[in-house]
Amino acid sequence: MLTPSLLSRRLASRLSNARDRLFHAQQLSRAGQRAYRVIHHDGLISVRHYPRTQGSAQNPLVLVAPLAVNMLIYDLFPERSLVSYLTDAGKDVYLIDWGPPTRRHNHYTLATYVLELLPTCLTAIRQHAQRTQLDLHGWSLGGHLVLCHAGRGLDTDIAHIIILGTSIDSHASGSIGQLARRMDRSLQFLERRTGLSRSKLPPAWFFSPGWLNALNFKLTSPVASLQGYLDLFRRLDDRDYVIDHATQASFLDHMVAYPGGVARDMFLEAWLGNRFASGKLTLAGDSIDFKRIHAPVLIMAGLQDSLATPASVKALLPLLGSAEKMFITVPGGHMGIVSGREAPEAVWPATLNWLKETEYSAYS
Repeated sequence: MLTPSLLSRRLASRLSNARDRLFHAQQLSRAGQRAYRVIHHDGLISVRHYPRTQGSAQNPLVLVAPLAVNMLIYDLFPERSLVSYLTDAGKDVYLIDWGPPTRRHNHYTLATYVLELLPTCLTAIRQHAQRTQLDLHGWSLGGHLVLCHAGRGLDTDIAHIIILGTSIDSHASGSIGQLARRMDRSLQFLERRTGLSRSKLPPAWFFSPGWLNALNFKLTSPVASLQGYLDLFRRLDDRDYVIDHATQASFLDHMVAYPGGVARDMFLEAWLGNRFASGKLTLAGDSIDFKRIHAPVLIMAGLQDSLATPASVKALLPLLGSAEKMFITVPGGHMGIVSGREAPEAVWPATLNWLKETEYSAYS
């Protein structure tokens, strides 16, 4: 039975934790503790280097992040930090941070990132690492960027590619895919009737601020988002739980903007128009063909991912020119496959084991 003094202490603890969670969340967060060095910065985009903590030099692993997310996802908890796991396993890790774009970057399109910005970052990484062979890891939209870069057929020094939670056949992505198919039919009808082209719509119309991206991400799993806040209320007297909640929120509540051009291309062309499903597309006159990709490719999909369902991700498999390619499903949703509770056991070791196996087969 709870005594009045115990009830008083418990209430005081809840009030103190609630105050800290509301007004001092940044101090509570345990995210972003791994040290790194910025080796390239252009005023918006930067490249981070997380040096290995042991072992001899291997192919550097480049984490190509999607736009709109902040980089804390890769170093969310000390015990659930992808960059720490990789560097402790002997990998030199480079992380491309696309930065927080504003409306003055609305002219940045998918072609801008694929044809200009990503190659510049990879050149900087090769110069810093003094190695030409790179392993590329792309999550979500980062996977699209990696595939388009490799699909140009110009970079012959890609050793391995890991694609994580990247929807290729967007119309196969469950109920979201069915909605996209219906919306695309309506858009095609409007294009035929009006003569307008979706690719010519003003980029400024599609600028997506960070707060909206955060809201959209949460709305993909509204029940889970609401449950998280209900659990926080119930467990306000549990300081460790409050700290964990603040750490998760440091990523979820602080996303960054999509430039209008990229948002237009990905929403109208990639999602509604399902442009990646054929494995071929043209960006600013440059031909992209996934059949030109010959590096070994590991494709991973989250079993609970409603944004990039396993069916939509697996569609990449037959489009590749790679002789060595593998598709696996792992537990987790769109965020969980990167830094969820099961990622350290189910996702990260699978990535390193595959890299070791393909490296061994290449030299055997």
